[in-house]
Parts: sequence; C-alpha cells; structure tokens
Amino acid sequence: MNKAASDWLNAYAWLGQRRRHAPPNADIWHLRFHWAERAEALYQQVCSGNYRLLPMQVYRHYDRSWLQWGAQDALVLKWASWQVENQLPTHERCAHIKGHGGRKSVDQVWRELTSGDYAFVYRTDIRGYYRHIRKAQVLSLVQQHVNDPVLTDLIEQYVYYSVEDGGEITTPEQGICRGCALSPLIGASLLHHVDRYFAAQENVFYLRYMDDFVLLTRTRWQLRRCVKRMHEFFNLSGFETHPDKTQLGRIEHGFDWLGLWFTPTGTSIAPRALENYRAQRMRLYEQARRRGLSQAATDERVHAYETRWNIWAKGMLRR
Repeated sequence: MNKAASDWLNAYAWLGQRRRHAPPNADIWHLRFHWAERAEALYQQVCSGNYRLLPMQVYRHYDRSWLQWGAQDALVLKWASWQVENQLPTHERCAHIKGHGGRKSVDQVWRELTSGDYAFVYRTDIRGYYRHIRKAQVLSLVQQHVNDPVLTDLIEQYVYYSVEDGGEITTPEQGICRGCALSPLIGASLLHHVDRYFAAQENVFYLRYMDDFVLLTRTRWQLRRCVKRMHEFFNLSGFETHPDKTQLGRIEHGFDWLGLWFTPTGTSIAPRALENYRAQRMRLYEQARRRGLSQAATDERVHAYETRWNIWAKGMLRR
C-alpha cells in the first residue's frame, strides 16, 4: 500500500474520531455504514480528479451558528492536506504546524525572554486573518509548489467554497474557511516569506502562531524597523493589525502571548484570557437556563468547561 492509499484509511479513522459525538442524523453515520462497499470507489473518484466538493452547511443550535463540511468532503480534504503538507513551504518559526505547538512556543518565548538578550517587544495579531486572505494569492502559492493536478483542483474547490443556508447558496468573494484540515497549513504557508525574513534578522527573536506574532529586539531602533517591515508585509497582502491585540514597548511591562502574560520574573494567565474564561462561563450558564436545563445539569455543564480550562491553564504554565 502506497502513502496516498494509507493516508486515505488514516483520514477515515481521523474523521470517525473527530465526529464520534455527532448527532444520530449526522452524515458521518451514513458514510460509516456504507464505508466497506464504497471506500475504494470513492478513493478512485478522488484520484481520477472527478470529485466535487459540496457547499458547506450552516448549522444552528439556539443562539450559536457555525459552518461545517459534509463528512465525505471533510475526509477528502484531510487526505489532501496530508498529500501537500510536505510540498507547501512552512517555517520552523511558525508554531501552529504539526510538530511545534503552543506549549513549545511558550517555552521558546520564555527561554528568550529570560536570556537577558532582549529589551523590547512587539506583539500583534492580524484582524480577521482567514476572512481577509486573497483567494488568488492562495492559488498562486499552491500552483507554485504542488504539481499534482488532482490536488490543485481539490484545493481550488476548497478556496472557492460555497455555503448553503436553508437552500440559499452563496460563494464568499474573499477569505478561506476556517473549519478544515487544510486551513492551518494554508495559513502557515501563506506567510512563509514573513517567517523567513524575520527569522533571518540578527539580534531579533521572532515567532508566529497562526495570525499571532511576537518579536523581541535589543534596541528601540530595531523594534521600530521590525514594526515598519511587518506593516509593509501586511499591506502587500491586504491585512491589518488588530488594535486591541497589539502591544509595543519594554519587556518589563509584560506582554500577552497565547493566553499567558509574560514578564521577566514569570508567567501567569493573561488578563484577556481570564476575561474570556469568565465570559464563557456566564454564557454557558445562561444558555443552559434558557434551554430549560435543571440547576444540576447547568452546574455540570459549567463545571465540565471549568475542568477543561484548568487543564489548559496548568499545562501552559507548567515548566
């Protein structure tokens, strides 16, 4: 069995794990029921270039709504992401790709912060990164690095995705969808030139996690030069920084990175992360009460969120 065929089976296993809690009428169960008889035919359809993605569906649950690919499309896109992950350029300073991760990036920032080599920090975020990505730029990137017409066609369908909401189908003119296995890879590769440029600068520490950036410099002049260059990169790609998530100044004043507050003396949960935590607890409580859940059921739901959040917080603060 070659890698592509093995990845096909692994993508199916991945999908089953991801949607194991799907409701009884979800299409994942139809796919699983017919998998034994249809898996090979579906794989051959994909490999021949005849597969077509369906529009993403809008789902609503009380006051929450979200977009989701159908189970079969999610399977195909996961498989496609594994085929191109070693073809699209990514940089080691982009921390959200496989093999890096938030925990490792936190450790990296802490090591550099406590090394005593840096005095200034620039921390920023792209406002609506996925929403403002230019589709033509993504296709140009893919066509430059991926030679397989089957894969480039699938990614083109993914880029020019449609959305169905109650029978009405629309195609967003700008941006790419977030809920897809390809999205983190595209997000990493699209700004590879930015990662490469700043990683090569002397006496500057640079790290990116998705659309979050942190730069440490020795001098104020270096900081100003880096900020100016960063804005030039953003302007060329049609991006802008998020004013509420941008910090600029001396390291000793502290800065927010991936939900942690960094100072030369230690790390703690960032104020913004704590505010989001409290707001989400309140939101879960209000949603449960509006649905008519009992006090015990409401408390159980909120407690489950608190447990997950505490596990995340302890893991991020662990040294």
